[in-house]
Parts: sequence; C-alpha cells; structure tokens
Amino acid sequence: MAVIDTFLKLLIAQRAEKLVLIPDEIPTVVKGDESIELPMPAVPVDLVKRLSVEVVGEPVTGPSLEGRYCTADGEEFTYAVRSNESDCRIELQTVETGVHHDSEGESPDLPKVSKQDPPPPIPLQPSRGDPLPPPEGPSLSPTLGLEVSDRSPSPGVLRALEQALQADASDIFLSSGKPTQLRRMGIIASLESAPTTDDQILQLIPREDYTRKLEQCGSVDFGIRWNLSEGSRRFRINVFRHSRGLAAAIRPIRNRIPSFTELNLPRDLQALGAYASGLVLVTGASGSGKSTTLAAIVDHINRTAARHIITIEDPIEFEHEDDKSLIHQREVGESVESFSSGLRDALRENPDVILLGEMRDLATISAALTAAETGHLVLSTLHTGSATSAMNRIVDVFPGHQQPHIRTQLASSLRAVVSQRLVPSIRHNERLPALEKLIVTPAVANTIREGKEHHMQSAMQTGAEEGMVTLERSLATLECRGQISRETAFRHAHDQQALQKLFE
Repeated sequence: MAVIDTFLKLLIAQRAEKLVLIPDEIPTVVKGDESIELPMPAVPVDLVKRLSVEVVGEPVTGPSLEGRYCTADGEEFTYAVRSNESDCRIELQTVETGVHHDSEGESPDLPKVSKQDPPPPIPLQPSRGDPLPPPEGPSLSPTLGLEVSDRSPSPGVLRALEQALQADASDIFLSSGKPTQLRRMGIIASLESAPTTDDQILQLIPREDYTRKLEQCGSVDFGIRWNLSEGSRRFRINVFRHSRGLAAAIRPIRNRIPSFTELNLPRDLQALGAYASGLVLVTGASGSGKSTTLAAIVDHINRTAARHIITIEDPIEFEHEDDKSLIHQREVGESVESFSSGLRDALRENPDVILLGEMRDLATISAALTAAETGHLVLSTLHTGSATSAMNRIVDVFPGHQQPHIRTQLASSLRAVVSQRLVPSIRHNERLPALEKLIVTPAVANTIREGKEHHMQSAMQTGAEEGMVTLERSLATLECRGQISRETAFRHAHDQQALQKLFE
C-alpha cells in the first residue's frame, strides 16, 4: 500500500473533502469551510516530494500537474500537485467534490453532489426505561483486559506450574499423554508429574470464544492471571492441536519490568527510545528476550520523557504504569482486530511512540513503515538471526515489483536494528545477552536502498564510533570479562575467523 493511501484513509475517516500536504506543516483536511489538522507531526519536505511521486507516478517539476489518483482500495481522488525547488504542495479531493480543470486552467461549474447527513450520534447513556444488558463472558481486569476467569488449572497442572516457577523456568510445556516439560537456561527438561490430559489443557482456556477459535484455527493465544501460592502471576499461553491431541506453551511473565542492569543489557540501548521518529527493530529467535528488551526500552521512555505511548501486543505481556508518559496498551483480539488495523488506528490516536509486538505479515510491515515515516517512533520485533538478515526478511515479504520502493522506504525510516541471543554463562545459573547492533547511518541507508546487505557487516565492523557492534565483538567482550567460556563464544559466533582475530 502506498504511503499516500494512509493519508487518504484519514481523509475518509474525517468525512472531509480535501487533503492538503505542505512541507514542514501538519497535514490538514478541509471539511466544508473548516480546516482540520490531522493528529500527526509536520511532514518533512522529502516525504512530501516522495508522496507527490506516488500520486503522479513520476517526479514533478515545473507547473502544477492535475489528474486522478486511485488508491489500492479503488477509491478515486482528483489531485493538484506542485513540486519544484522553491515550493511543494499536494492537494487531493474526493471525486464528488473535486474540481476538474480544462486545458485553459479554468474551473467549469459543476453540479453540487448532495451528501447524506451523518447518522445521529449514539447516546452515551441509555434511557431510563432501557437499561444496558449485563456483559457476557468472564470479567476483565479494569486496566488491560486481562482474563479474570472463574476457571483455574487442575490441581496437577497447578502443582507443575508452582514447580516450574520455583525452578525459574522460562517456558512450560503441557502435551497430551506426556509429563510436564520445562525450558530452563534454554534446555528442555522433564518434571516428575503425571501425564497431561486434553481436558486439563482445555481447562486452561478462560473463555468459550477462545475454545471456538481453537476448534476453527487449530491454535489460540491469550494472556491470563492466576493466583498461586506465591501470589498473583501472569502467563502468556498458546494452546494448539497436534497429531496426538492438544498441547500448551506457557510463558510466565515477570510481575515487574526488569531494568537494563538486571537484564545485563548495555545502557546505550536506552538511546534507541530517544529517536523522534523512525523504525527500531529488536530481532532474534523465539525465547531470546526480544519482548523483554523492548519492554525495558519503553519503561525507560516512560520514566524519562513525557510522550504518548501506544502498545499493540498479542497478548499483552508486561503491564506499564504511567510515569512521565501516557501509556495505552491494546491487545490483538480484545481491543484491536489485528496488528495492521491497530497500527492504522494508532495514526488517528496521536501517539509519539508505537510498540508493535511483532511484524508478522505484509499488511503489518507496510503499516509499520508508514507510521515510522509519518513522524512516529515505531518499536517492533522480527524473528531473524541477525541484524542484516532483517532487511531481506522485510523486503522479501513484498511482491517483486514493490521491492525497490520498499527498499527506499526502509532506507529512509529505519533507525537501528538490534539482534540478540541468550548464551549460557560460566556460572550455569543464568544466560547473558550477546548483541549485534546496526545503526542506520547515511552509508548504511544507501546499502539498503541499493540492496547490498552484504556490505552491512563491514559497516558494523568499522562503525564502533557510531555505536555499532558485531556479534563477534559482543561475544569476545563477554569472554574477556570472564562471563562466558571461549567455547561458548565460538559456538554462537556467525564468523569464527573474525572472532579468532579478536582474541589474538
């Protein structure tokens, strides 16, 4: 989807007739005699010029150009575009009210198209004789929509959860006919417990609509809070079908957002939350701590800056309490239909920072790039093994004919990529993050634009002054501090020869 289409969706949402884009000014729509500013920052001149190319189909120079533009959804608009060294302006009007100019530049009189009056507003309170019906389903927490269901795990599963938490397990696995399995320090181990049944797994699901989704789709995600012997604890759960029945992957969520020090993360990652706009990615395999790193960055923003932060998660994990910032957390399937629709909604909610739980598909990635380009800081995750492979992961989602445009969009909006993996410490009771950090300098942006991702590794090796770090240097630093063994460092390195040179 073209970036200009996003602006036009806002025009339609406002029921306005005209969109006006002027460099370094907040975009406005015209509704009758009223000019309304859209809830977003001023648009930089380079973005306005690029939007003019999207509308016209080619670079615009000289006098004003006029014509018709059709969005990807089939909506038609008339346009007037002027773009040269001294001036740049884009005006788009709905076809019903757009003015069609003849070859002499005169505006012939057109009949006015009548519009239906908008429907009357829905009353905020019912009349006295019509009370609201009671809500259906389980009650939700007043803050985040977390399930507070009457259902609770069976005694056997509850005991397994207690044991897993005491063992500091990062994940718990229940599977039909098998004892409970734990993931601790990245290693799967079995608990001495009775085999789990399908009924015990179904008992985890708090609502009937979730059960129906499991039946229809084969899996369901949700977040839930249970009261255990050590107090209330939240969990992220995925229940899914497999060849022998049902299974559940359960991840305990910390009650408190850990600090950078507790996570053994370098404090310079805090700077990733200081960008005014653009896209910041944290990548890595499942279970590598991506969500926790992003939560720590958001927490740092919350404690140090007055910003409006919107999170879109599936499900909500860490609970953020307002400090200096205003935070609204939205859950896919509860308060928002999907990641992509949540991002489109966010453009009308005037955020400074958008946390996107995961960039999963074309629609979500396209919306994230658009949000990053229109003056928002977007923080998100990708399942990729390195910082450089994140570029190919994003570009390859799009059809071939769109990829050159996406590279240009990515080069202008991407700010940084952090790839992390957890490696075992010498102390055997913890795992430490080894990081790869790519900062998008003008030189790196040029390699993205030209599709020369293989040059990025060289840029990271020589970009220490800009804050870049290779995975090999991060591993070598951990080894030199005596935190990991040399064998561990070589096992996790991308380039063992490069690592060896760092040790020489």
